[in-house]
Parts: sequence; structure tokens; C-alpha cells
Amino acid sequence: MIGGDRSRHDPQVARAGAGAEMRIVGMEMRGSVAGAPEARGASSGALPGLQVARGLAALAVTVHHALETSNGVPGSFSPDWLTTAGAAGVDVFFVISGFIMVHTSLRPGRPLNRPAPSAAGFLWRRAVRIYPLYWMACLAMLSLMGLGFFHGRVLSAVDIVTGLALVPGGHPIIGVAWTLVYEVYFYLVFAACLTSRSRKVTTLATGGGILLLLMLAQALPESAVQRFLSDPIPLEFVMGMTLAWVYPTIKARLGARSAAILVSFGLALMHGAPMFVPHDNTHGLDGFARVATWGTAGLAIVAGLLLLPSTHNPIARWLVSLGNASYSLYLTHFFVLMGYALALRDDALARLPQYWLVPPVVLVACLIGGVTHLMVERPLLQGGQRLTLRTRTPPKIRSGNDKALA
Repeated sequence: MIGGDRSRHDPQVARAGAGAEMRIVGMEMRGSVAGAPEARGASSGALPGLQVARGLAALAVTVHHALETSNGVPGSFSPDWLTTAGAAGVDVFFVISGFIMVHTSLRPGRPLNRPAPSAAGFLWRRAVRIYPLYWMACLAMLSLMGLGFFHGRVLSAVDIVTGLALVPGGHPIIGVAWTLVYEVYFYLVFAACLTSRSRKVTTLATGGGILLLLMLAQALPESAVQRFLSDPIPLEFVMGMTLAWVYPTIKARLGARSAAILVSFGLALMHGAPMFVPHDNTHGLDGFARVATWGTAGLAIVAGLLLLPSTHNPIARWLVSLGNASYSLYLTHFFVLMGYALALRDDALARLPQYWLVPPVVLVACLIGGVTHLMVERPLLQGGQRLTLRTRTPPKIRSGNDKALA
């Protein structure tokens, strides 16, 4: 087993789980952050700033891992604070997730023909978005392990089952999956509270439930589940839910200048926090210090970008496209970085200034993420949507629709 027993969903160790994939080359890609796939359920046309936020977060994650991969070779250049800062992309994603759950599922003035989703329907749609592409990435990783690329890594049957199910308790199949485990946790709490069918009750109950579980976990005996529940990072989902409540107000009262101030403040806090918050390595910040700094930074960035008057400039349009592909990028970028790490075994390449290599590596990762989104993720989502429609449509109506489509 890698990482010892403490890595079984110890949040601090799980965040370094992506390093296991790099041990074939004798170096570690430390830390892992994940995109929030559920947020693509929102209309990017209605909230283009949200897609920009996701694109920016996905880019930060990729750069973070690329810089970590370049560390330790003669040509490395990135200081600790810069390498660490990109790990805050996950905090941005968690804020987005909390915002989207309230904004889309419990939006005021929802059309009468689109009632609030049931708990089962909500969980089914989230599963359709997360699991198919994730399972394909796991299959790729398990295939590489079967081919002998990871000699020092052994997964038990329990690890594989818990990894595929995205529940705490085992070694992850791919290190970056730790954030998805927290996403699933948030979905389960949110779905349980959806039974109230009230926007206010669901929001307050979800936030209160997360806080209550966090407090109760402090008194539990140490275990994988206790370590998972005692991490305060799910409070960032609550931050996003709160933002959804105040969004109509800030949208009406704040303008482009306020948006620029919020985004600038968030980016400054994101990069400045590693300079004054103690941390052991470049995996990221931990505990309440992370929530207080990077959670606040994520909240400011998302709030500011939601106020964007338009996304017509080329950089914003590119970030929107990157935001659409963020989940694919999250699940595929570490494969690209494995190739980068393998290339660094060549002494000549390792001695080159890595600021020449990191940008093209990040660009390749973004391109592969985009292609995966278009050729794999999108067809999977469309298939899942058709399956959802067929299971929810009465047979007579479905038969008529099928004839009309024939």
C-alpha cells in the first residue's frame, strides 16, 4: 500500500495522492484539486462569468501540478508560494458547486413546468455527470498499473470499490479524486435536505448539516471517516450557497469596478496566503486556515466574475471554453504531466530552465482536456441525458416521440 494507513482519506495525505502516479519517474506530483462537474448544468449563456471562474480555476490547477512536477530538477524555478497557490483552484470549484446547487435547483421564480428536483432525480443527474468519465479515467489508470508502470503501488479490492464509488475509506485510484469524494458528500447532504421542497429550508439545513457533522466528527474515534468529516473544507460549499442567496442583490447594486476589485482581491489572497500561512509542502493549505484564506479568495473571485458585464474579449471566451472542459482537463491533465515527468528523466531536459517547458506542457494538457470534452465527455453526457429522458417519459409519449424522430 502507498502512503500507509494514514492515507485512507486523511485529507492532508489524500491531497498528495496524485504523487503516486509520478513514482514511475522517481519524483512526486504533489497535491490534487478537482473540477466541479455539476456546475456545467448551469447555462453558460446565462452565467458566462461562472464559466470564466471555472476556466480560471482549472488553469490554476494545471499550472500548480506542472510546477510541482518541475520542482526538484536542476532547471526548476518556481518559489514555494507560486507553486502552492494554484492548489486554491479546488476552493474556487467548491464555492462554484455550492452556488450552482442553490441557483439552479432552488432558483426563485422557477417555471411551473420545472419544479424543484426530487432527491432521487437530483442524485441521478449528478451521477450521470460525474461517474462515466471518471470511471474511464480510472480504467486508464488501472490499465497502466496492469502494464507495470506503478511497481510500488498496490490497490486492494476494497480500494478499487471505494475508489470507483467515490466514498472515503480506501486509497484512491487516481489521486485527484479526493475532491470528488467531497463533492459526492455535499450532494448527499443537499439531496437529503431537498425533501423539504423549500429553498430556504434546504439551504439552511444543508449548511447546518455540514456544520453539525463537522462538529460531531471532532468527538469520533480516529478513523478514515472521522478524518474525512473533520476537515472543514466542505464549509466552502456553504460559502457558495450563501453567495447564491445574495447574488441578486449584489448583481443589482455592484458594477464592473466592484467586480474588478473582488477578483483582484481574491487573486491576491490566493497567491499571498502561502506566504503567511504555515504549510509543510506545496500540496496546499490545510484546515480552517485554508477555508479562511482560500475559501474567502474563491468566494471573492466567483462573486466578482459573476458580475462580469460580458465575456466577449478573447481571453474571457477562451476561459469560458476551458471552463466547459474543466472536468475533462481535471481528469486528464495528470496523464500529460506523467509524460512531462518521464521526459525530465533526460538530464539535458532537466537542466533546461523549466519556465521554457511548463507553458507548453500546460497548453498541451488544456488541448487534450478540450478534445476529451468534445469527443468523450460530451457524448457521454448526451447519452446520459437521453437515458434520463427515456426513464422519465411515459411509454405512450416516448413511443410517439420515437416515431416522430424516425
